[in-house]
Amino acid sequence: MVGMRHDQAGAVRPGSRKTQGRRTVTAGMLALAAVINLAVVLAGCGAQAGRPAGNQAAGPPPLAVTTFAGYPGQLPLARAPRLTVNALSAADGVRLAVGSADGYPAIWRRSGSGSWTLVTSMASLPARSRPATLTSVVHGPAGWVAVGTPGPVVLTSANGTTWRPAAGPITANLAGVSVISAAAGPRGYVILGKLAVSGGGCVADVWWSSDLRTWVRARDVNEVTGSSQTLAVAAEPDGFVSVGSHQGKPAVWVTSNGRVWRTIVLPLPAGAPNAQLNQIAVSGSRVVATGGPANTGAATRAFAELSTDSGLTWREIPLGLPGPDTTVTALTASTRGFAAAGQYSGTGGQKVVVWTLGSGNRWARPHVSGITGSGTGRTHEITALEATQSALTGIGPIAPALNRQAVVFTLATR
Repeated sequence: MVGMRHDQAGAVRPGSRKTQGRRTVTAGMLALAAVINLAVVLAGCGAQAGRPAGNQAAGPPPLAVTTFAGYPGQLPLARAPRLTVNALSAADGVRLAVGSADGYPAIWRRSGSGSWTLVTSMASLPARSRPATLTSVVHGPAGWVAVGTPGPVVLTSANGTTWRPAAGPITANLAGVSVISAAAGPRGYVILGKLAVSGGGCVADVWWSSDLRTWVRARDVNEVTGSSQTLAVAAEPDGFVSVGSHQGKPAVWVTSNGRVWRTIVLPLPAGAPNAQLNQIAVSGSRVVATGGPANTGAATRAFAELSTDSGLTWREIPLGLPGPDTTVTALTASTRGFAAAGQYSGTGGQKVVVWTLGSGNRWARPHVSGITGSGTGRTHEITALEATQSALTGIGPIAPALNRQAVVFTLATR
């Protein structure tokens, strides 16, 4: 069995009367224990793929049940989950997780192998009476930026520890967006959102900055006639690439400077009435995007697209779905390949599935058994993945409606 450690708040003791909680924790841990397989595959995409197992580093990977701190003295907002963790990022020795605690936007920082510490304060957040969550956090030449909705919420930090609302009018500029994403790279920063307009359509709202202070709006993202929505963005070595949909078809936008974008509309997956791309990850010139239906209830299955030329041309690469209702919940990339997580309905409840994509450009699905719901109908899913050259980290809240506990793993991939 994989070695596991529990902090005091999340301890699982044999013979405990809290059987339901024990099953919940166990199911969540099984789900993330399965993802350990994908770290092995990611490591195998490197030059040492053929090294005998006996020569690899010994010892089990760390796996913990952790309680993410909330804001002292703050009551949970009405109808808000106790915990969401939507994104992970690491840069310059700093590792961050973002989401929400009791309905309030939250950022946690982890140093080394220590615990996750809440680094935002209520004083650093805009006043609010309804729940909000952060969905992206990225690091670039001028520091960190984290974004979320509703609001939107835009926070910046020079060091990843002290956070404040973004300078200038960028928050007001993005008013009304219902989805927001951010990316940072050598060419600066991009924040984009999905903005509804009269008549039932949507437009892409895209902003670029070199310094997190002055922002320039991209004027040509909506040059193609019809409704467009941008849902996710990632940085490339020489620009940015974003994904979403245009007129119910998967769409990609590419740019070298963040201000002038080119629209690429992709064909619908076979048999799909509509589709959109929801996640994107970049590894050098290889780009992977994953998606699903553009309209709720549409008979569109989860799918993945691959580009090997920085987003200029694309082809679908079959995921190998375990069930027709499979959804992709997280996607990440390292220099060695890509990893994704998803969920689907199975006997006994929701199950977790993981995929890996190496240099062969074919998805693999590590064998996973015994990953089911807790028996109470709660959904178990991996909501955030983050890969660096040396480690893979994943987080999956256990019972977000009830507590701020999550299963967290961090393990070496080389």
